[in-house]
Amino acid sequence: MQLHNMLRFKTKWAEAEGPQHEVVMSTRVRLARNLRGPFPGHIGPHTLKKTLDHAFNALKLADIKNAAFFKMGDLDGTDREFLVERHLASPLLAAHPAQRGVVVGDDETIVVMVNEEDHFRLAALLPGQQLRTAHASVDRLDDRLSSVLDFAFRDDLGYLTACPTNLGTGMRASCLVHLPALGMTGAVGKLLDGLGRAGLIARGLYGEGTKVIGDFFQLSNATGFGRTEGEILAALEKSVGAVCARENEAREALTSGPAKIRLEDELHRSLALLASARLLPFEECQHHLSRVRLGLAMGWKLPSDLSVVNELTLSTQPAHLDLLAQKDLSPLDRDALRASLVRRRLKAS
Repeated sequence: MQLHNMLRFKTKWAEAEGPQHEVVMSTRVRLARNLRGPFPGHIGPHTLKKTLDHAFNALKLADIKNAAFFKMGDLDGTDREFLVERHLASPLLAAHPAQRGVVVGDDETIVVMVNEEDHFRLAALLPGQQLRTAHASVDRLDDRLSSVLDFAFRDDLGYLTACPTNLGTGMRASCLVHLPALGMTGAVGKLLDGLGRAGLIARGLYGEGTKVIGDFFQLSNATGFGRTEGEILAALEKSVGAVCARENEAREALTSGPAKIRLEDELHRSLALLASARLLPFEECQHHLSRVRLGLAMGWKLPSDLSVVNELTLSTQPAHLDLLAQKDLSPLDRDALRASLVRRRLKAS
């Protein structure tokens, strides 16, 4: 599959469906696994290539539905960045592409990174809060791979991983949550500061080391050691549920008294700008889409719907636009194409 063809298909995990999807855009459950021997950061190109070939052969036997196999070294910078924007590759994998790979399953609900920090990063992605379903999906893939591969495991430590925070279960479960109301009321900082006491960590839009854009935060367990997978999932479910409740309370507070007219004004200003702008920088676009998404999630009658806004949240990213144009765009041309795409999609909806 050529990457620009992926633009023609909807990304399943970004659809406006699933439990609590008004706040939780998507769920991701990832398992880190390693073969016995040195981790990818401690082996040379020849061994990395052998590992990549061995991994791809094993993943073909795992029978991932409609799987597409990508060797990162064969992709150009735009293609690699597209996979990052799609949440199918990490920034680290894209930055070091030689002898590394990504396998993407049907509807982009299953993805495997090969030779990142660990030999394997298996992940399931679904829309809304579906931690248990995503875990069951990636666990089945883990079982299939375990039947043909010898993963590094110790009875006292669990699965061995490059990063100590992944040791044990090797599991990182996360939810991509949209928290605009908490941001507007000034409560988001205090809420996120308290997550550490619950064993959680908050990251930016593209994961570790990335910034918050469009009021989206990735909430995940901080470590994989000392608890079972079920215990980690239960704790994250509880915490994400509490975050959703706080965000919904903040949304409710914005719909009464003087706050309501201010919110209406801000949302309609965002809609007007998106519907008429001829140049839209990426972060400005995401800011205004966030405001429109907030109104739609609260059931306001606006000239769009959540599915379109979710789609635009993805399709207006820089590499998505370069692939759409089938060339590397200048920043000005990219901003112009982004504005044109947003105007067309909002008008069509």
